[in-house]
Amino acid sequence: MLGIVIATHGILSDGLKDAAQVIMGYTENIVTVNLLQGEDVTLLEEKIKDAIHMVNQKDGVIILTDLISASPYNQSVLAINHLKEELQKEVYVVGGVNLPMLLEAINAQLLGTQIQKVVPDVINQGLGALGSWDISMVEKFDEDEDDF
Repeated sequence: MLGIVIATHGILSDGLKDAAQVIMGYTENIVTVNLLQGEDVTLLEEKIKDAIHMVNQKDGVIILTDLISASPYNQSVLAINHLKEELQKEVYVVGGVNLPMLLEAINAQLLGTQIQKVVPDVINQGLGALGSWDISMVEKFDEDEDDF
């Protein structure tokens, strides 16, 4: 089973996991790692390494982080560099996580999708989930017209 680690600043990772469980029900093999305010960032690498080992079931691990090149992302990369070589090849880091990306990863986990396909699917889901709306998009109609 695919392992999922969510590593973020603050407790965002816990919130993402909680929201995913509201939508999809109980989730398996997902661990959150939080970098709390005032916490020593150098300890984060060890927490991420421990999380990788907790969810590793030999089907790959995806680490979803909140920001590319920020502490959770950078410490994830460092953690991977300190894993055994065979495990290094099966762990991927993706920055910029949002809820649709996590849901895609969980879906891939449920379907048994191979890790090499999971990463591009997760990224595409995240990109495709972006959008905006404002009042100018609403068509105006003449109030004197009859609505049917």
